[in-house]
Amino acid sequence: MRNLLVVAFVGSCLVSVGALAMADDAMKGEMSQMKEEMKGEKESMKADTKAMKKEMKEKKKAHKEKMKEKRHEMKEKKKAHKEAAKAKGEEAKGAVTSAGQEMKAAVPAAPAMAAPAPPAGQ
Repeated sequence: MRNLLVVAFVGSCLVSVGALAMADDAMKGEMSQMKEEMKGEKESMKADTKAMKKEMKEKKKAHKEKMKEKRHEMKEKKKAHKEAAKAKGEEAKGAVTSAGQEMKAAVPAAPAMAAPAPPAGQ
C-alpha cells in the first residue's frame, strides 16, 4: 500500500509538472504575442508621428512662401506708388516753373519811380 501511495504521489507530481510546463508555454506564447502587438502599435504610432511632422513642416513652408510672396507684392506696390508720387511731384514742379516763367513774360517791366515823398507830419 505504501508503494502504491508513493507511485500515485510521483504520478500526480509528474502530471502537475507537465501541466505547469504546458501552462508556462501557453503563457509565454500569449506574452510574446502581446509584445509583438505592442511593438506593432508603437511602430504605427511612430509612422503616424513622422507623417504628421512632415505634413506640418510642409504647411509651415507653404505659409512662409505665401508670406514671402505677399511681402514682395507689397514692396512692389509701395515702389510703384512712390514712383507715381515722384512723377506727379515733378510734373507739378514743372508746371509751377513754366507758370512762373509765363508770369514773368506777361508782366511788363515797371518804370522806375522816384523816391516817395516823406509824410507830411514830419
